[in-house]
Amino acid sequence: MASKVESKWMDEHSLTTVKDLEKQLGFPPSKFHNPEFEKEEQEILEHYKEWLHFNHTDFGNKERAKSFYDLPETMFYDLMNIDAYYDDSHLAVKDLEITAVSKDFGYVTTIQRYWGTGTDKKDFTFTFRMTSLLRKINGEWKWIHEHVSFPANLESGYSDLTCGTGTTGKPPM
Repeated sequence: MASKVESKWMDEHSLTTVKDLEKQLGFPPSKFHNPEFEKEEQEILEHYKEWLHFNHTDFGNKERAKSFYDLPETMFYDLMNIDAYYDDSHLAVKDLEITAVSKDFGYVTTIQRYWGTGTDKKDFTFTFRMTSLLRKINGEWKWIHEHVSFPANLESGYSDLTCGTGTTGKPPM
């Protein structure tokens, strides 16, 4: 078993290859990686890099945002009521693991962090866990399902918007 490393926050510039991602995981890689689907895993990583770049350059463009998904078929269990935060937002990821299970289907687990200034001019930051399913449709990877979660304190009934990181503001990258 690989030793645990301290995972780092990454953006579209620091994501390079799936093999490099595996080295950055704060846990051992999944046993479900199949060398036969390395190409597909790299393609899914390119989809994520394009999404991260979009978040830093044009996130207010709702039509462009839709192009990353198979709409209206996509099922969301996530943050669909955060439109007020989209226009000046930034995104980073860590513990990003991509697993292709066929030539046209894969899944991704990651920790994501949004920060920026909302349309109400208030700074925001929140961190969450995300699992997403992707399908290759007409030669392009599209999200078909997203599930976002925050760890919950069962005693208090409140969610942890830092996702256990205890951090606020822009992540160190």
